[in-house]
Amino acid sequence: MVVPYATPRARALGLELRAAREKRKLGVRELARLLGIAPGFLSNWERGVRLPKLEDVGAVLAHCRVIGEERGRIVEMAKGAQESNWLDTGTTGAYLEWEKTATTLFAWEPLRVHDLLQTSSYSRVVLRSPGVENVERLVAARLARREVFERGRLTECVIVLGESALRKRVGGREVMADQLRYLRSVLEYDHIDLRIMPIDTDHHPGLSGAFSILDFADLPTIVYEELSKESAHSSSAVRVRHYKSAAKSIEDLSLCGDRARELIDGILDELAG
Repeated sequence: MVVPYATPRARALGLELRAAREKRKLGVRELARLLGIAPGFLSNWERGVRLPKLEDVGAVLAHCRVIGEERGRIVEMAKGAQESNWLDTGTTGAYLEWEKTATTLFAWEPLRVHDLLQTSSYSRVVLRSPGVENVERLVAARLARREVFERGRLTECVIVLGESALRKRVGGREVMADQLRYLRSVLEYDHIDLRIMPIDTDHHPGLSGAFSILDFADLPTIVYEELSKESAHSSSAVRVRHYKSAAKSIEDLSLCGDRARELIDGILDELAG
């Protein structure tokens, strides 16, 4: 199935329009009637598979009573939404939605434990920073993301961690030992293919940084990179092919099963020593 748009930015715009409609407690048919369009048009806008004109976006926001800075932010998002590459300086809300609806996920995390595999104590250390409030709420939300394994659409999940992520003593020995024991238990799961990239591996594509690849049942693949203060998203066919090739190399070079278990046990022994 080829969709005309469904770029990351178009799909994020659709999520914003849907959220505005739901906050106003309007159904698809009701809002479509107010706009004078067929419900299918509105549904396609919210899915990101069709792009509304700027005046259409303005009309949706007017009926949903979105004003001020929020309105300006969403209208700005609509500009250039047809472009396949998107650098976002906002929240991770769009990524979290994609994570819940993806059918396959590949993630490469060289320097820290992936969000989906963090224990509460590890997450608490990672999320705590000056100015951040409600850390416990953030920790609970991160742990709740594991529901994608039970309730989501994921049929395949490959997560590769760099050995450096396992050796860095985030939160101290006890926190890290607890995290490592959890990762060891994950190796027994059927629904997660956890792999470890040895620290002494020669040059490989993963040295450029962390990234994730999300595939969907009927929408284009998205490549996601979390940067320092922003995130990069792309559905460009060229970039998707490049990152899928990199993912294959990373997967082939990493340790799984008994070899990954031996590596984790060795680091646990060092922590206990």
